[in-house]
Amino acid sequence: MAVKAGDLLFIKNQHEPMDEAIAAATGSYVHVGIAVDAQTVIHASPRYGVAVQGLMQFQAEFGRPDVYRPQIDDVTDVIARAKTYVGQPYNATFYPDGDGLYCSQLVEVAFGELIRFAPQLLRFHDATHEISAYWQGYYDKLGVAVPVGQPGSNPEAMAKSPQLTFIGTL
Repeated sequence: MAVKAGDLLFIKNQHEPMDEAIAAATGSYVHVGIAVDAQTVIHASPRYGVAVQGLMQFQAEFGRPDVYRPQIDDVTDVIARAKTYVGQPYNATFYPDGDGLYCSQLVEVAFGELIRFAPQLLRFHDATHEISAYWQGYYDKLGVAVPVGQPGSNPEAMAKSPQLTFIGTL
């Protein structure tokens, strides 16, 4: 299978603490990037902020992605828009007006009006609490309130868009 420009590369839970917390609140997909071409990905992560990375390095670091193809004929503007954010920090607060972008937020702004992903309210629960111990500790360290109910996005919900077609796993 060949990755094409504009494909979305969804990463499943790698069982790191943040992945576990994201998966508990939203589902198995915990990260997403956009293929720039067959060998390059742009994504936003806590380690790099918004960055362009080789597909091989992306896979080595995040695992084998599930590939979804947007039902759009021309993704030139999507890629160009995503690239304007390279060098921005990671939006560690997940607040809509937070500094920088988180992974699914980058995808939303890159696709703009071409794909309107279903609106999501941010959730930080686990099986027993509205705010999990992980997220409470995370936000305590940031010194801000947990943004429960704020508008946002997440990879799991994005993957369910009817405007995306599952292609396969790399």
